[in-house]
Amino acid sequence: MNSSKAHFKILVITCFCIAISFPSFGSPKKQEFFILDSWVSGFIAGLAKNKEERWKSAFKRANLNAKNDLRIWGGLFVTDSNSTNGKRFLELGSRFTYQGPQTGIGFFMSHFYNTVLCRVNTVSHPNGSTLLNMNVAWTGICFGNYILAKKASDPDPNNRIFQHEYGHYLQSKRMGMAYLVRVGLPAIMSTGIHDEHPVEVDCNREAFIYFNRIDPNFQNDSAFFDKKGWDFLYNPFPDTIGVKVVSGKTSFQYLNYKDSADLQKINLLKVKAKWLDYVGWFAFPAPLIIGVCNSSVYNENQEIEELKRKASH
Repeated sequence: MNSSKAHFKILVITCFCIAISFPSFGSPKKQEFFILDSWVSGFIAGLAKNKEERWKSAFKRANLNAKNDLRIWGGLFVTDSNSTNGKRFLELGSRFTYQGPQTGIGFFMSHFYNTVLCRVNTVSHPNGSTLLNMNVAWTGICFGNYILAKKASDPDPNNRIFQHEYGHYLQSKRMGMAYLVRVGLPAIMSTGIHDEHPVEVDCNREAFIYFNRIDPNFQNDSAFFDKKGWDFLYNPFPDTIGVKVVSGKTSFQYLNYKDSADLQKINLLKVKAKWLDYVGWFAFPAPLIIGVCNSSVYNENQEIEELKRKASH
């Protein structure tokens, strides 16, 4: 792991500890500094970055930071236009209750990367999420409806980064407060092959079903190189389901959404929150302990599966 990723994990775990200590924590800013602090930090960053045209760069970065700040705040209230009005109302309500801890972390981290680090390029609101396109070394992470991702991300269902990270938001909506201890910490503390981790596979399952459901024309062909439809190469499924497709030196499992047998098998990969993941929130630091225990179990099971795979070869 490179140093930037290590520092990122430390930041995320720190935010997690804050969330379980104060589940209802909200804005990292005082109301009187709303947007202004982002503008000032952007102005300073722009002024210091370019040796030529300093003032032009300063105002450009300041205005961008302020715009991003406003859209990050707006992310608290956007909902999925593909849902019914009733579901959109529940989605909004759950953001401040059922999904409260992860919403707080996502909101805090978004402002941190925009206001303090000035790393945010754009902020968009696809499908009820808030996607931050940023200049960072790591691929992406999702807390609540806030998706923080590298520059290659795009608010497009065909984009492999957005596909996967949006799946985490779907997990968050389904699991609520259990998300951090059942998915968040286990994913961050993963020691095996990350793409094969059960919560990551479940994330792909959620997004694969969702994008196919809302768009009948969502392309699911085996031509992974055309950058259309589900990216089976970068957002993979285990070799226990689907059909193996070999292309040159690469291979992946292809699933047909319209095949009922494939759908039945993919739903067997669903990760479900347990009652302990919820009740732990009533006693600090139980969520952290439960999350670490969940991580340990997942890592141990992955290690056993890897040993079995090596033995079979």
